Order: sequence, then C-alpha cells, then structure tokens
Amino acid sequence: MFKLSGFDELPGWQQDDIRAGWGAFRNSCGALQKRAVWRELCTASAAVPPTEKAMRAFFEAHFTVLRILNTDATPEGEVTGYFEPLLEGQVTRGGEYVYPVLGVPRGLYSLDWGRVPAAQRGGVVRVRPQGDRLVLTTGSGPGTYALDLRRFVLDDRDRKLRLRLVEGPQARVEPYYTRAELDALGLPGGVDAPVLAWVNDPLALYAMQVQGSGRILMPDTSVLRVQYAEQNGHPFRPLRVVAKARPVTRGAAGETPETFVIEGDDEAPVDGAVVTRGGRPAASAPAPAADPLVDELLKGARKPAAKPAAPATAARPQAAAVEPRRAPPAPARLNTDPSYVFFKVSADRRPASEGPPGALGVPLTAGRSVAVDPRVTPLGYPMYLSAPPPAGSRVQVQRLVFAQDTGGAIRGALRGGYFWGFGAGAGQVGRCTRHRGQMWVMLPNAEAARLSSSRLVTRGASTGDTVQSDGQCLVDDGEFCSELPE
Repeated sequence: MFKLSGFDELPGWQQDDIRAGWGAFRNSCGALQKRAVWRELCTASAAVPPTEKAMRAFFEAHFTVLRILNTDATPEGEVTGYFEPLLEGQVTRGGEYVYPVLGVPRGLYSLDWGRVPAAQRGGVVRVRPQGDRLVLTTGSGPGTYALDLRRFVLDDRDRKLRLRLVEGPQARVEPYYTRAELDALGLPGGVDAPVLAWVNDPLALYAMQVQGSGRILMPDTSVLRVQYAEQNGHPFRPLRVVAKARPVTRGAAGETPETFVIEGDDEAPVDGAVVTRGGRPAASAPAPAADPLVDELLKGARKPAAKPAAPATAARPQAAAVEPRRAPPAPARLNTDPSYVFFKVSADRRPASEGPPGALGVPLTAGRSVAVDPRVTPLGYPMYLSAPPPAGSRVQVQRLVFAQDTGGAIRGALRGGYFWGFGAGAGQVGRCTRHRGQMWVMLPNAEAARLSSSRLVTRGASTGDTVQSDGQCLVDDGEFCSELPE
C-alpha cells in the first residue's frame, strides 16, 4: 500500500547530505537509463552542479514521493543490515583448506514458471534443455523431460525454479539438491561445479553465502572478490552464527579474517550477532569508516579488541614444515538450512573501497545502498529511510538511499537491509542496525502520473490519497518484477 507524500514530509530531508548519495544515484542511472522514463532524467542529472542544494533541488523537481505502508496501513517495518566479510583461503586444496567456494554447477538448470500457461501450472509439462535453461516443448521424444509442477511452491516473489535432470527410461526433472543432499554427495566431487577457492572455515563460508558476497585473503596477500551467482532454489532458513576473536595471522588493508561458531556450540565468550543478509551480521574489531553515520554507530558498537596471539605477518607461507591440522567436518546443523549459494569471481577493477555488485548489477555504496523486495520498491529507485538511533548511538537514521539489492530475508512492503560495506567495521555497524523504521519510495514524475491514472487504485481512505497496486509489482520492469501472464 502506498500513500502520496511530499519531500516536506520526509523527516530530516533538509539535513541529509545528498552529496553522499549522489554516486549511488549515478550508479543506478547506469542500469536504468536504458528505460525511456529514465533516459532524459539520467542525462539531466549529469549536468547537476556538485552542490548539496542543487542535488536536493534535482530530486524535488524530478521525483514524486510515495510513502510505503503495510497492508494494514501501519507505517513501520524492520530495518536491518548486512556487509561484505573477509575469509582466508587459497587456490589449491590442502591442510585445513578443504571447504570449496563453488561456482555454478553445470547440471543446475532454471525455468521461469511464469512463462508456463496458467492452465498448465497445476500439472505435468514437457521441457527440454536450452543452455542452462529449460523451455517448454510439445514433444515427448528423446531429449525431453517430464516436469511435475505440482511438486513445487510457485512463489511469485521468485519465479525461477532451480532444477536438475534425471536420465533413464522415464526422463524427468527434479528439484536441485538441498544443502544436506549436496553435503551427502561430497563437494566438489558430487557435482560438476568449478571451485573458485578453498577456505578453512565452513561457518565463515556459510556467513559469506548468507551475506551474498565476500573477499578471500590469499597466501600472497592478494584478495579474491566473489559475488552471488546463483542459488539452489530452496528456502532460506539461516542459522544464528556468531563471530569471536581469533589470533591475527595475516591481514589485508587492516582487516583480519574472522572465526565463526554456531550459537550455543561454543562456550567461549563471543560477540554475538546473526550473520544473515537482511539480518544482523557478525561483529568484530572495528575498522575505519568513511560514512559519518558509520563512525557514529561504531562509537556505540566498539568493544575492546582481543590481543593477538602473535604479530601479524605479511603472508601465510605457501608450504609449512609441519602439515597444518586437518579441518574438522562442517557442522551438521548447517544442513537445517536447505539453501545453498554459488558464487562467481568479481571483476577486480574496482577500488577496494567499492562494494560488490548488488542485484541491480551496480556496485553497492556503503550506507547508501539497501536491499528491498522488488515487488514493492523497484530496483535502482531512490528511497528515503527514517529510523530511531540504533543502540549506543545518538544519530537518527534519516537519509536518502537507493534500492540496489535484494535478499532471501527481505520480503514484504516495509522490509529493508542497509549495506554497510566491507569487513569487521561494517559488521559492527550491521550488528547495531536492527530497528523499526519508516520508508518512502521516489518515482520519476512521469511514471508516477501514469501509475496514478492507470494501475493504482484508491482504497480505504476517504481523502483518496492512499493507493495500492492492482498487480504484483508497483513497477513492472520486466526483469526484477513482472506481472504474471494468463
């Protein structure tokens, strides 16, 4: 549900430093300017003077504000945070480095069930492979497979089914393997998937899967950046894992890889926080932050750092005189989360301060990019968030942000996740970011006018200023959210 609003109703709008979010806006333009409604707007933004006054005036002149409400018309929802963790790894398997960071398996296929005619969605259809996708076919000969759609929950939030082929006399399609099934098959040998790196901590790998991206510190101190590539198609049910202090063995840009445990499995003192994209990420020693709000939040989040067991070294030796201890098996409790994330290597042409690409395909900006449900907030669009100060801070979270990512836990109208950047300092901030907040979305004026006259209907308010979409998406962009065909 949406309520027509105005910039004068945004708490703190005049105080927010719009310049801090301008780079994130220009990143959004890089993805959105191919659409007609955005092309002229993005072209005009390139000529805006680099002053706070001019940038604020640009938004006020070109955008219409809609307040986002719950279906019961209440104005608050949950705001959380996520970050980009640092792991420790190497290219080859050996010693304690036995946990593979997997790329997309070659036997993982997808099908957009929204393309299946409505009359066939409750039965068995025939499909055939086309690259890594499955497409409908009318034939039943060799090379075709039976797909029973009654076995699947057809969720309009993610219409892509992740599947595998089963050969034999009755060739068929099955759901892709769960985490437990992948574990039973043995990784990576059980599936035909590339290994991007080997890491030494299964819980750190799990944390990176939940966050959706990460950096892996290699023996020569180079850093491999990886990002979300695909998922196995099963529900996301994250465990609560916590970060604890660990000896410093090597570091990059002042950061040290963290050690994680499942809550309740370790009696040692831990600095606990849920590690989940859209939840509360792990906390560790703080790192310098460029965003003033991050700095302020860290003041309340900092705890005394654990003393390192030994001085940091420039790099871990490529070979040791004594074989390192073998890594224990991954905790079986991880298999209670059936979801499994596969990665791809990020192009390493970006500065270290730049975030990983989000779902929109543009780099995330710490403190200015948020994860949203694209059915409610179209990806790339400006938003405004207002929330009370997190624990230990005096700063209201009132700022212009941009919907540039999604997440398995980000579902519903008033649900958002801040991206706070890289490493332990970002993890500290994310631990503090868990509160109730209010949200607004900004639409280009031409688009807002068109939606108000065609696809938005007045419901429940005598003043006529409350609107609700009559479809699945506020904006049907054809890519991240599109209406179901009949």
